[in-house]
Amino acid sequence: MIQSDNGLYRLEKTDIKHLARVAAEAFRDDPLTVYLLQGDTQKAKRLPIVFEYYAALGIKYGQAYASSPDMEAVSIWFDTPVRISLWQLISCGFPLKNLWCGFNYFQRDMQLNNLCDKMRDQLYPFSNKYLALLAVAPKYRMQGFASKVIRPILAELDRSNVTSYLETQNLQNVNMYRRWGYEEIGQFNLPLSNISLHAMLRKIRKDYHGGNSSSISLQAE
Repeated sequence: MIQSDNGLYRLEKTDIKHLARVAAEAFRDDPLTVYLLQGDTQKAKRLPIVFEYYAALGIKYGQAYASSPDMEAVSIWFDTPVRISLWQLISCGFPLKNLWCGFNYFQRDMQLNNLCDKMRDQLYPFSNKYLALLAVAPKYRMQGFASKVIRPILAELDRSNVTSYLETQNLQNVNMYRRWGYEEIGQFNLPLSNISLHAMLRKIRKDYHGGNSSSISLQAE
């Protein structure tokens, strides 16, 4: 694990399993996870394996950061448009890890990913830094760790004149992202559910001071 100049930790391949456990714990009771699992609590125990795929994808082909080695909070970012080949997906565990919670979970998850891709194509088909995942371990919630892992990156995006885009299904999170400068630009309903996906865009803000003057590299390797 590499510590950056401003206190964030750049995650490496050796951190994949730890990152997956943190993300699975953070999203275990999320409405979107409940929808994907269709209430199957037994399969919920397999979520860390599924998240190993997304963790590997973020660490290998995006940028993944943690608030500290304990990973109280983690974030995964991609430069968009994302260009990842089928072979690269397979190298991260696709589709075997995605199927760990069953074929129905896999099918709904793929539909969700396709919907998010269409949202981005329609609402903001321009280069930006995509926030693919923000997770805070349950025991560290409401302690400022989300801000700690996000604000320094947003400050660097402003210095680099880069916009940022994300989707969230949680209305409480919409308000949190607004405090960081994101604005809602669209909303899509997830088929056969009462879940809405909120697309949010953060424009460049020269008045934002989210971190210190030290720089953190956000370039894909």
